Amino acid sequence: MVFDEAHRCVKDYDYTELASKYHENALNPLILGLTASPGGRKQRVDEICRNLFIKHVETRTEFDADVRPYVQTTSVEWERVALPASYRAVSVLLREVYDEKVEKLKSMKLIPDLVIVPKKLLLELREHLVVRLRKTRSGYIFAALTLQSQAISLLHAIELLETQGAVNLKAYFERMSMNPKRSVKSLLKDVRIQNACGLVSELDENHPKLRVVSDLVSQQLKSNPAARIIIFTQYRDTVDQIVSVLNQVGMRPVRFVGQATRDETSKGLTQNEQVQILNDFRSNKYNLLITTSIGEEGLHVPDVDYVIFYEAVPSEIRTIQRRGRTGRTRIGRVTVLMAEDTVDEAYYYSSLRKEQQMRSILEKVRTGGLRRAKKKTTLLDYI
Repeated sequence: MVFDEAHRCVKDYDYTELASKYHENALNPLILGLTASPGGRKQRVDEICRNLFIKHVETRTEFDADVRPYVQTTSVEWERVALPASYRAVSVLLREVYDEKVEKLKSMKLIPDLVIVPKKLLLELREHLVVRLRKTRSGYIFAALTLQSQAISLLHAIELLETQGAVNLKAYFERMSMNPKRSVKSLLKDVRIQNACGLVSELDENHPKLRVVSDLVSQQLKSNPAARIIIFTQYRDTVDQIVSVLNQVGMRPVRFVGQATRDETSKGLTQNEQVQILNDFRSNKYNLLITTSIGEEGLHVPDVDYVIFYEAVPSEIRTIQRRGRTGRTRIGRVTVLMAEDTVDEAYYYSSLRKEQQMRSILEKVRTGGLRRAKKKTTLLDYI
């Protein structure tokens, strides 16, 4: 049995059950797991190997002699974008409230006293609090859950403003206003949040990344009119904005998103529609594919010349998958857009650090091999 994109085989993903059933029932089970990005944490690599019953790991990089002839050079550039003063004013208000919520969680000894609290830490805190709530329904736990929920909401609002733009934040505030949860209603009563909502409602300035994207694409097509380009972004609202802007300057972009339909303004694509769009992109009916995470894995699109990250992503797996869309059969180019002094920069350096950790982990596997675990299931416990 072959498992492609084997990095997905964690927790209760379907791969885990399939591997288990196969291993139990096959006469001579043999599993091959393939991935370009197993992850930057030892625990994750351990889990993948455990769930797929892995006994031996082979690693290759673009520098290995048996790989080098088949890999094209991919240049990676970083484009820093200055955030407008009008955006900064809103960001200051949001961050002030966010910092207040985080400081309260620190004072409750629920999170460590770090200068920068990672989003992942706040998400893990919720899981911890929910477990404690099952044991004791105390007011202390309810208060902590409220603070955690508000902190995540504020962090998401900051991320939308700084990395995507005012249009995305307006839509988010509108959804929040219709949310019946007590924690949300309480947050919206804060005068600073009301002021932020007021400032955002008056903003008609697009995020400067849209102009930069248009310029980068124009330059690429000027130097190579036959170029095919993929632009990645986290959010469908941004996909629609990019498509609109590029249509206005006479280019041939196409929207490529998942199947789920959020509402009337954000309809998903059926599987047949997705297949047709990819065929049209390959045949050059469209020369720009504007996509969300749906385009990061599993696409067979040869000869993509240029990939643009509309924002940095904190995941080393997603960074590698995005970057891997180009440089397959000919020289590739990648540009990562980063709004200056925002979460964009934090996410970029986070993914860079995790990717370096992943390479270090794989190098240990490469040079040290695997040790057999005492349990029946063989674990990758050397690294």
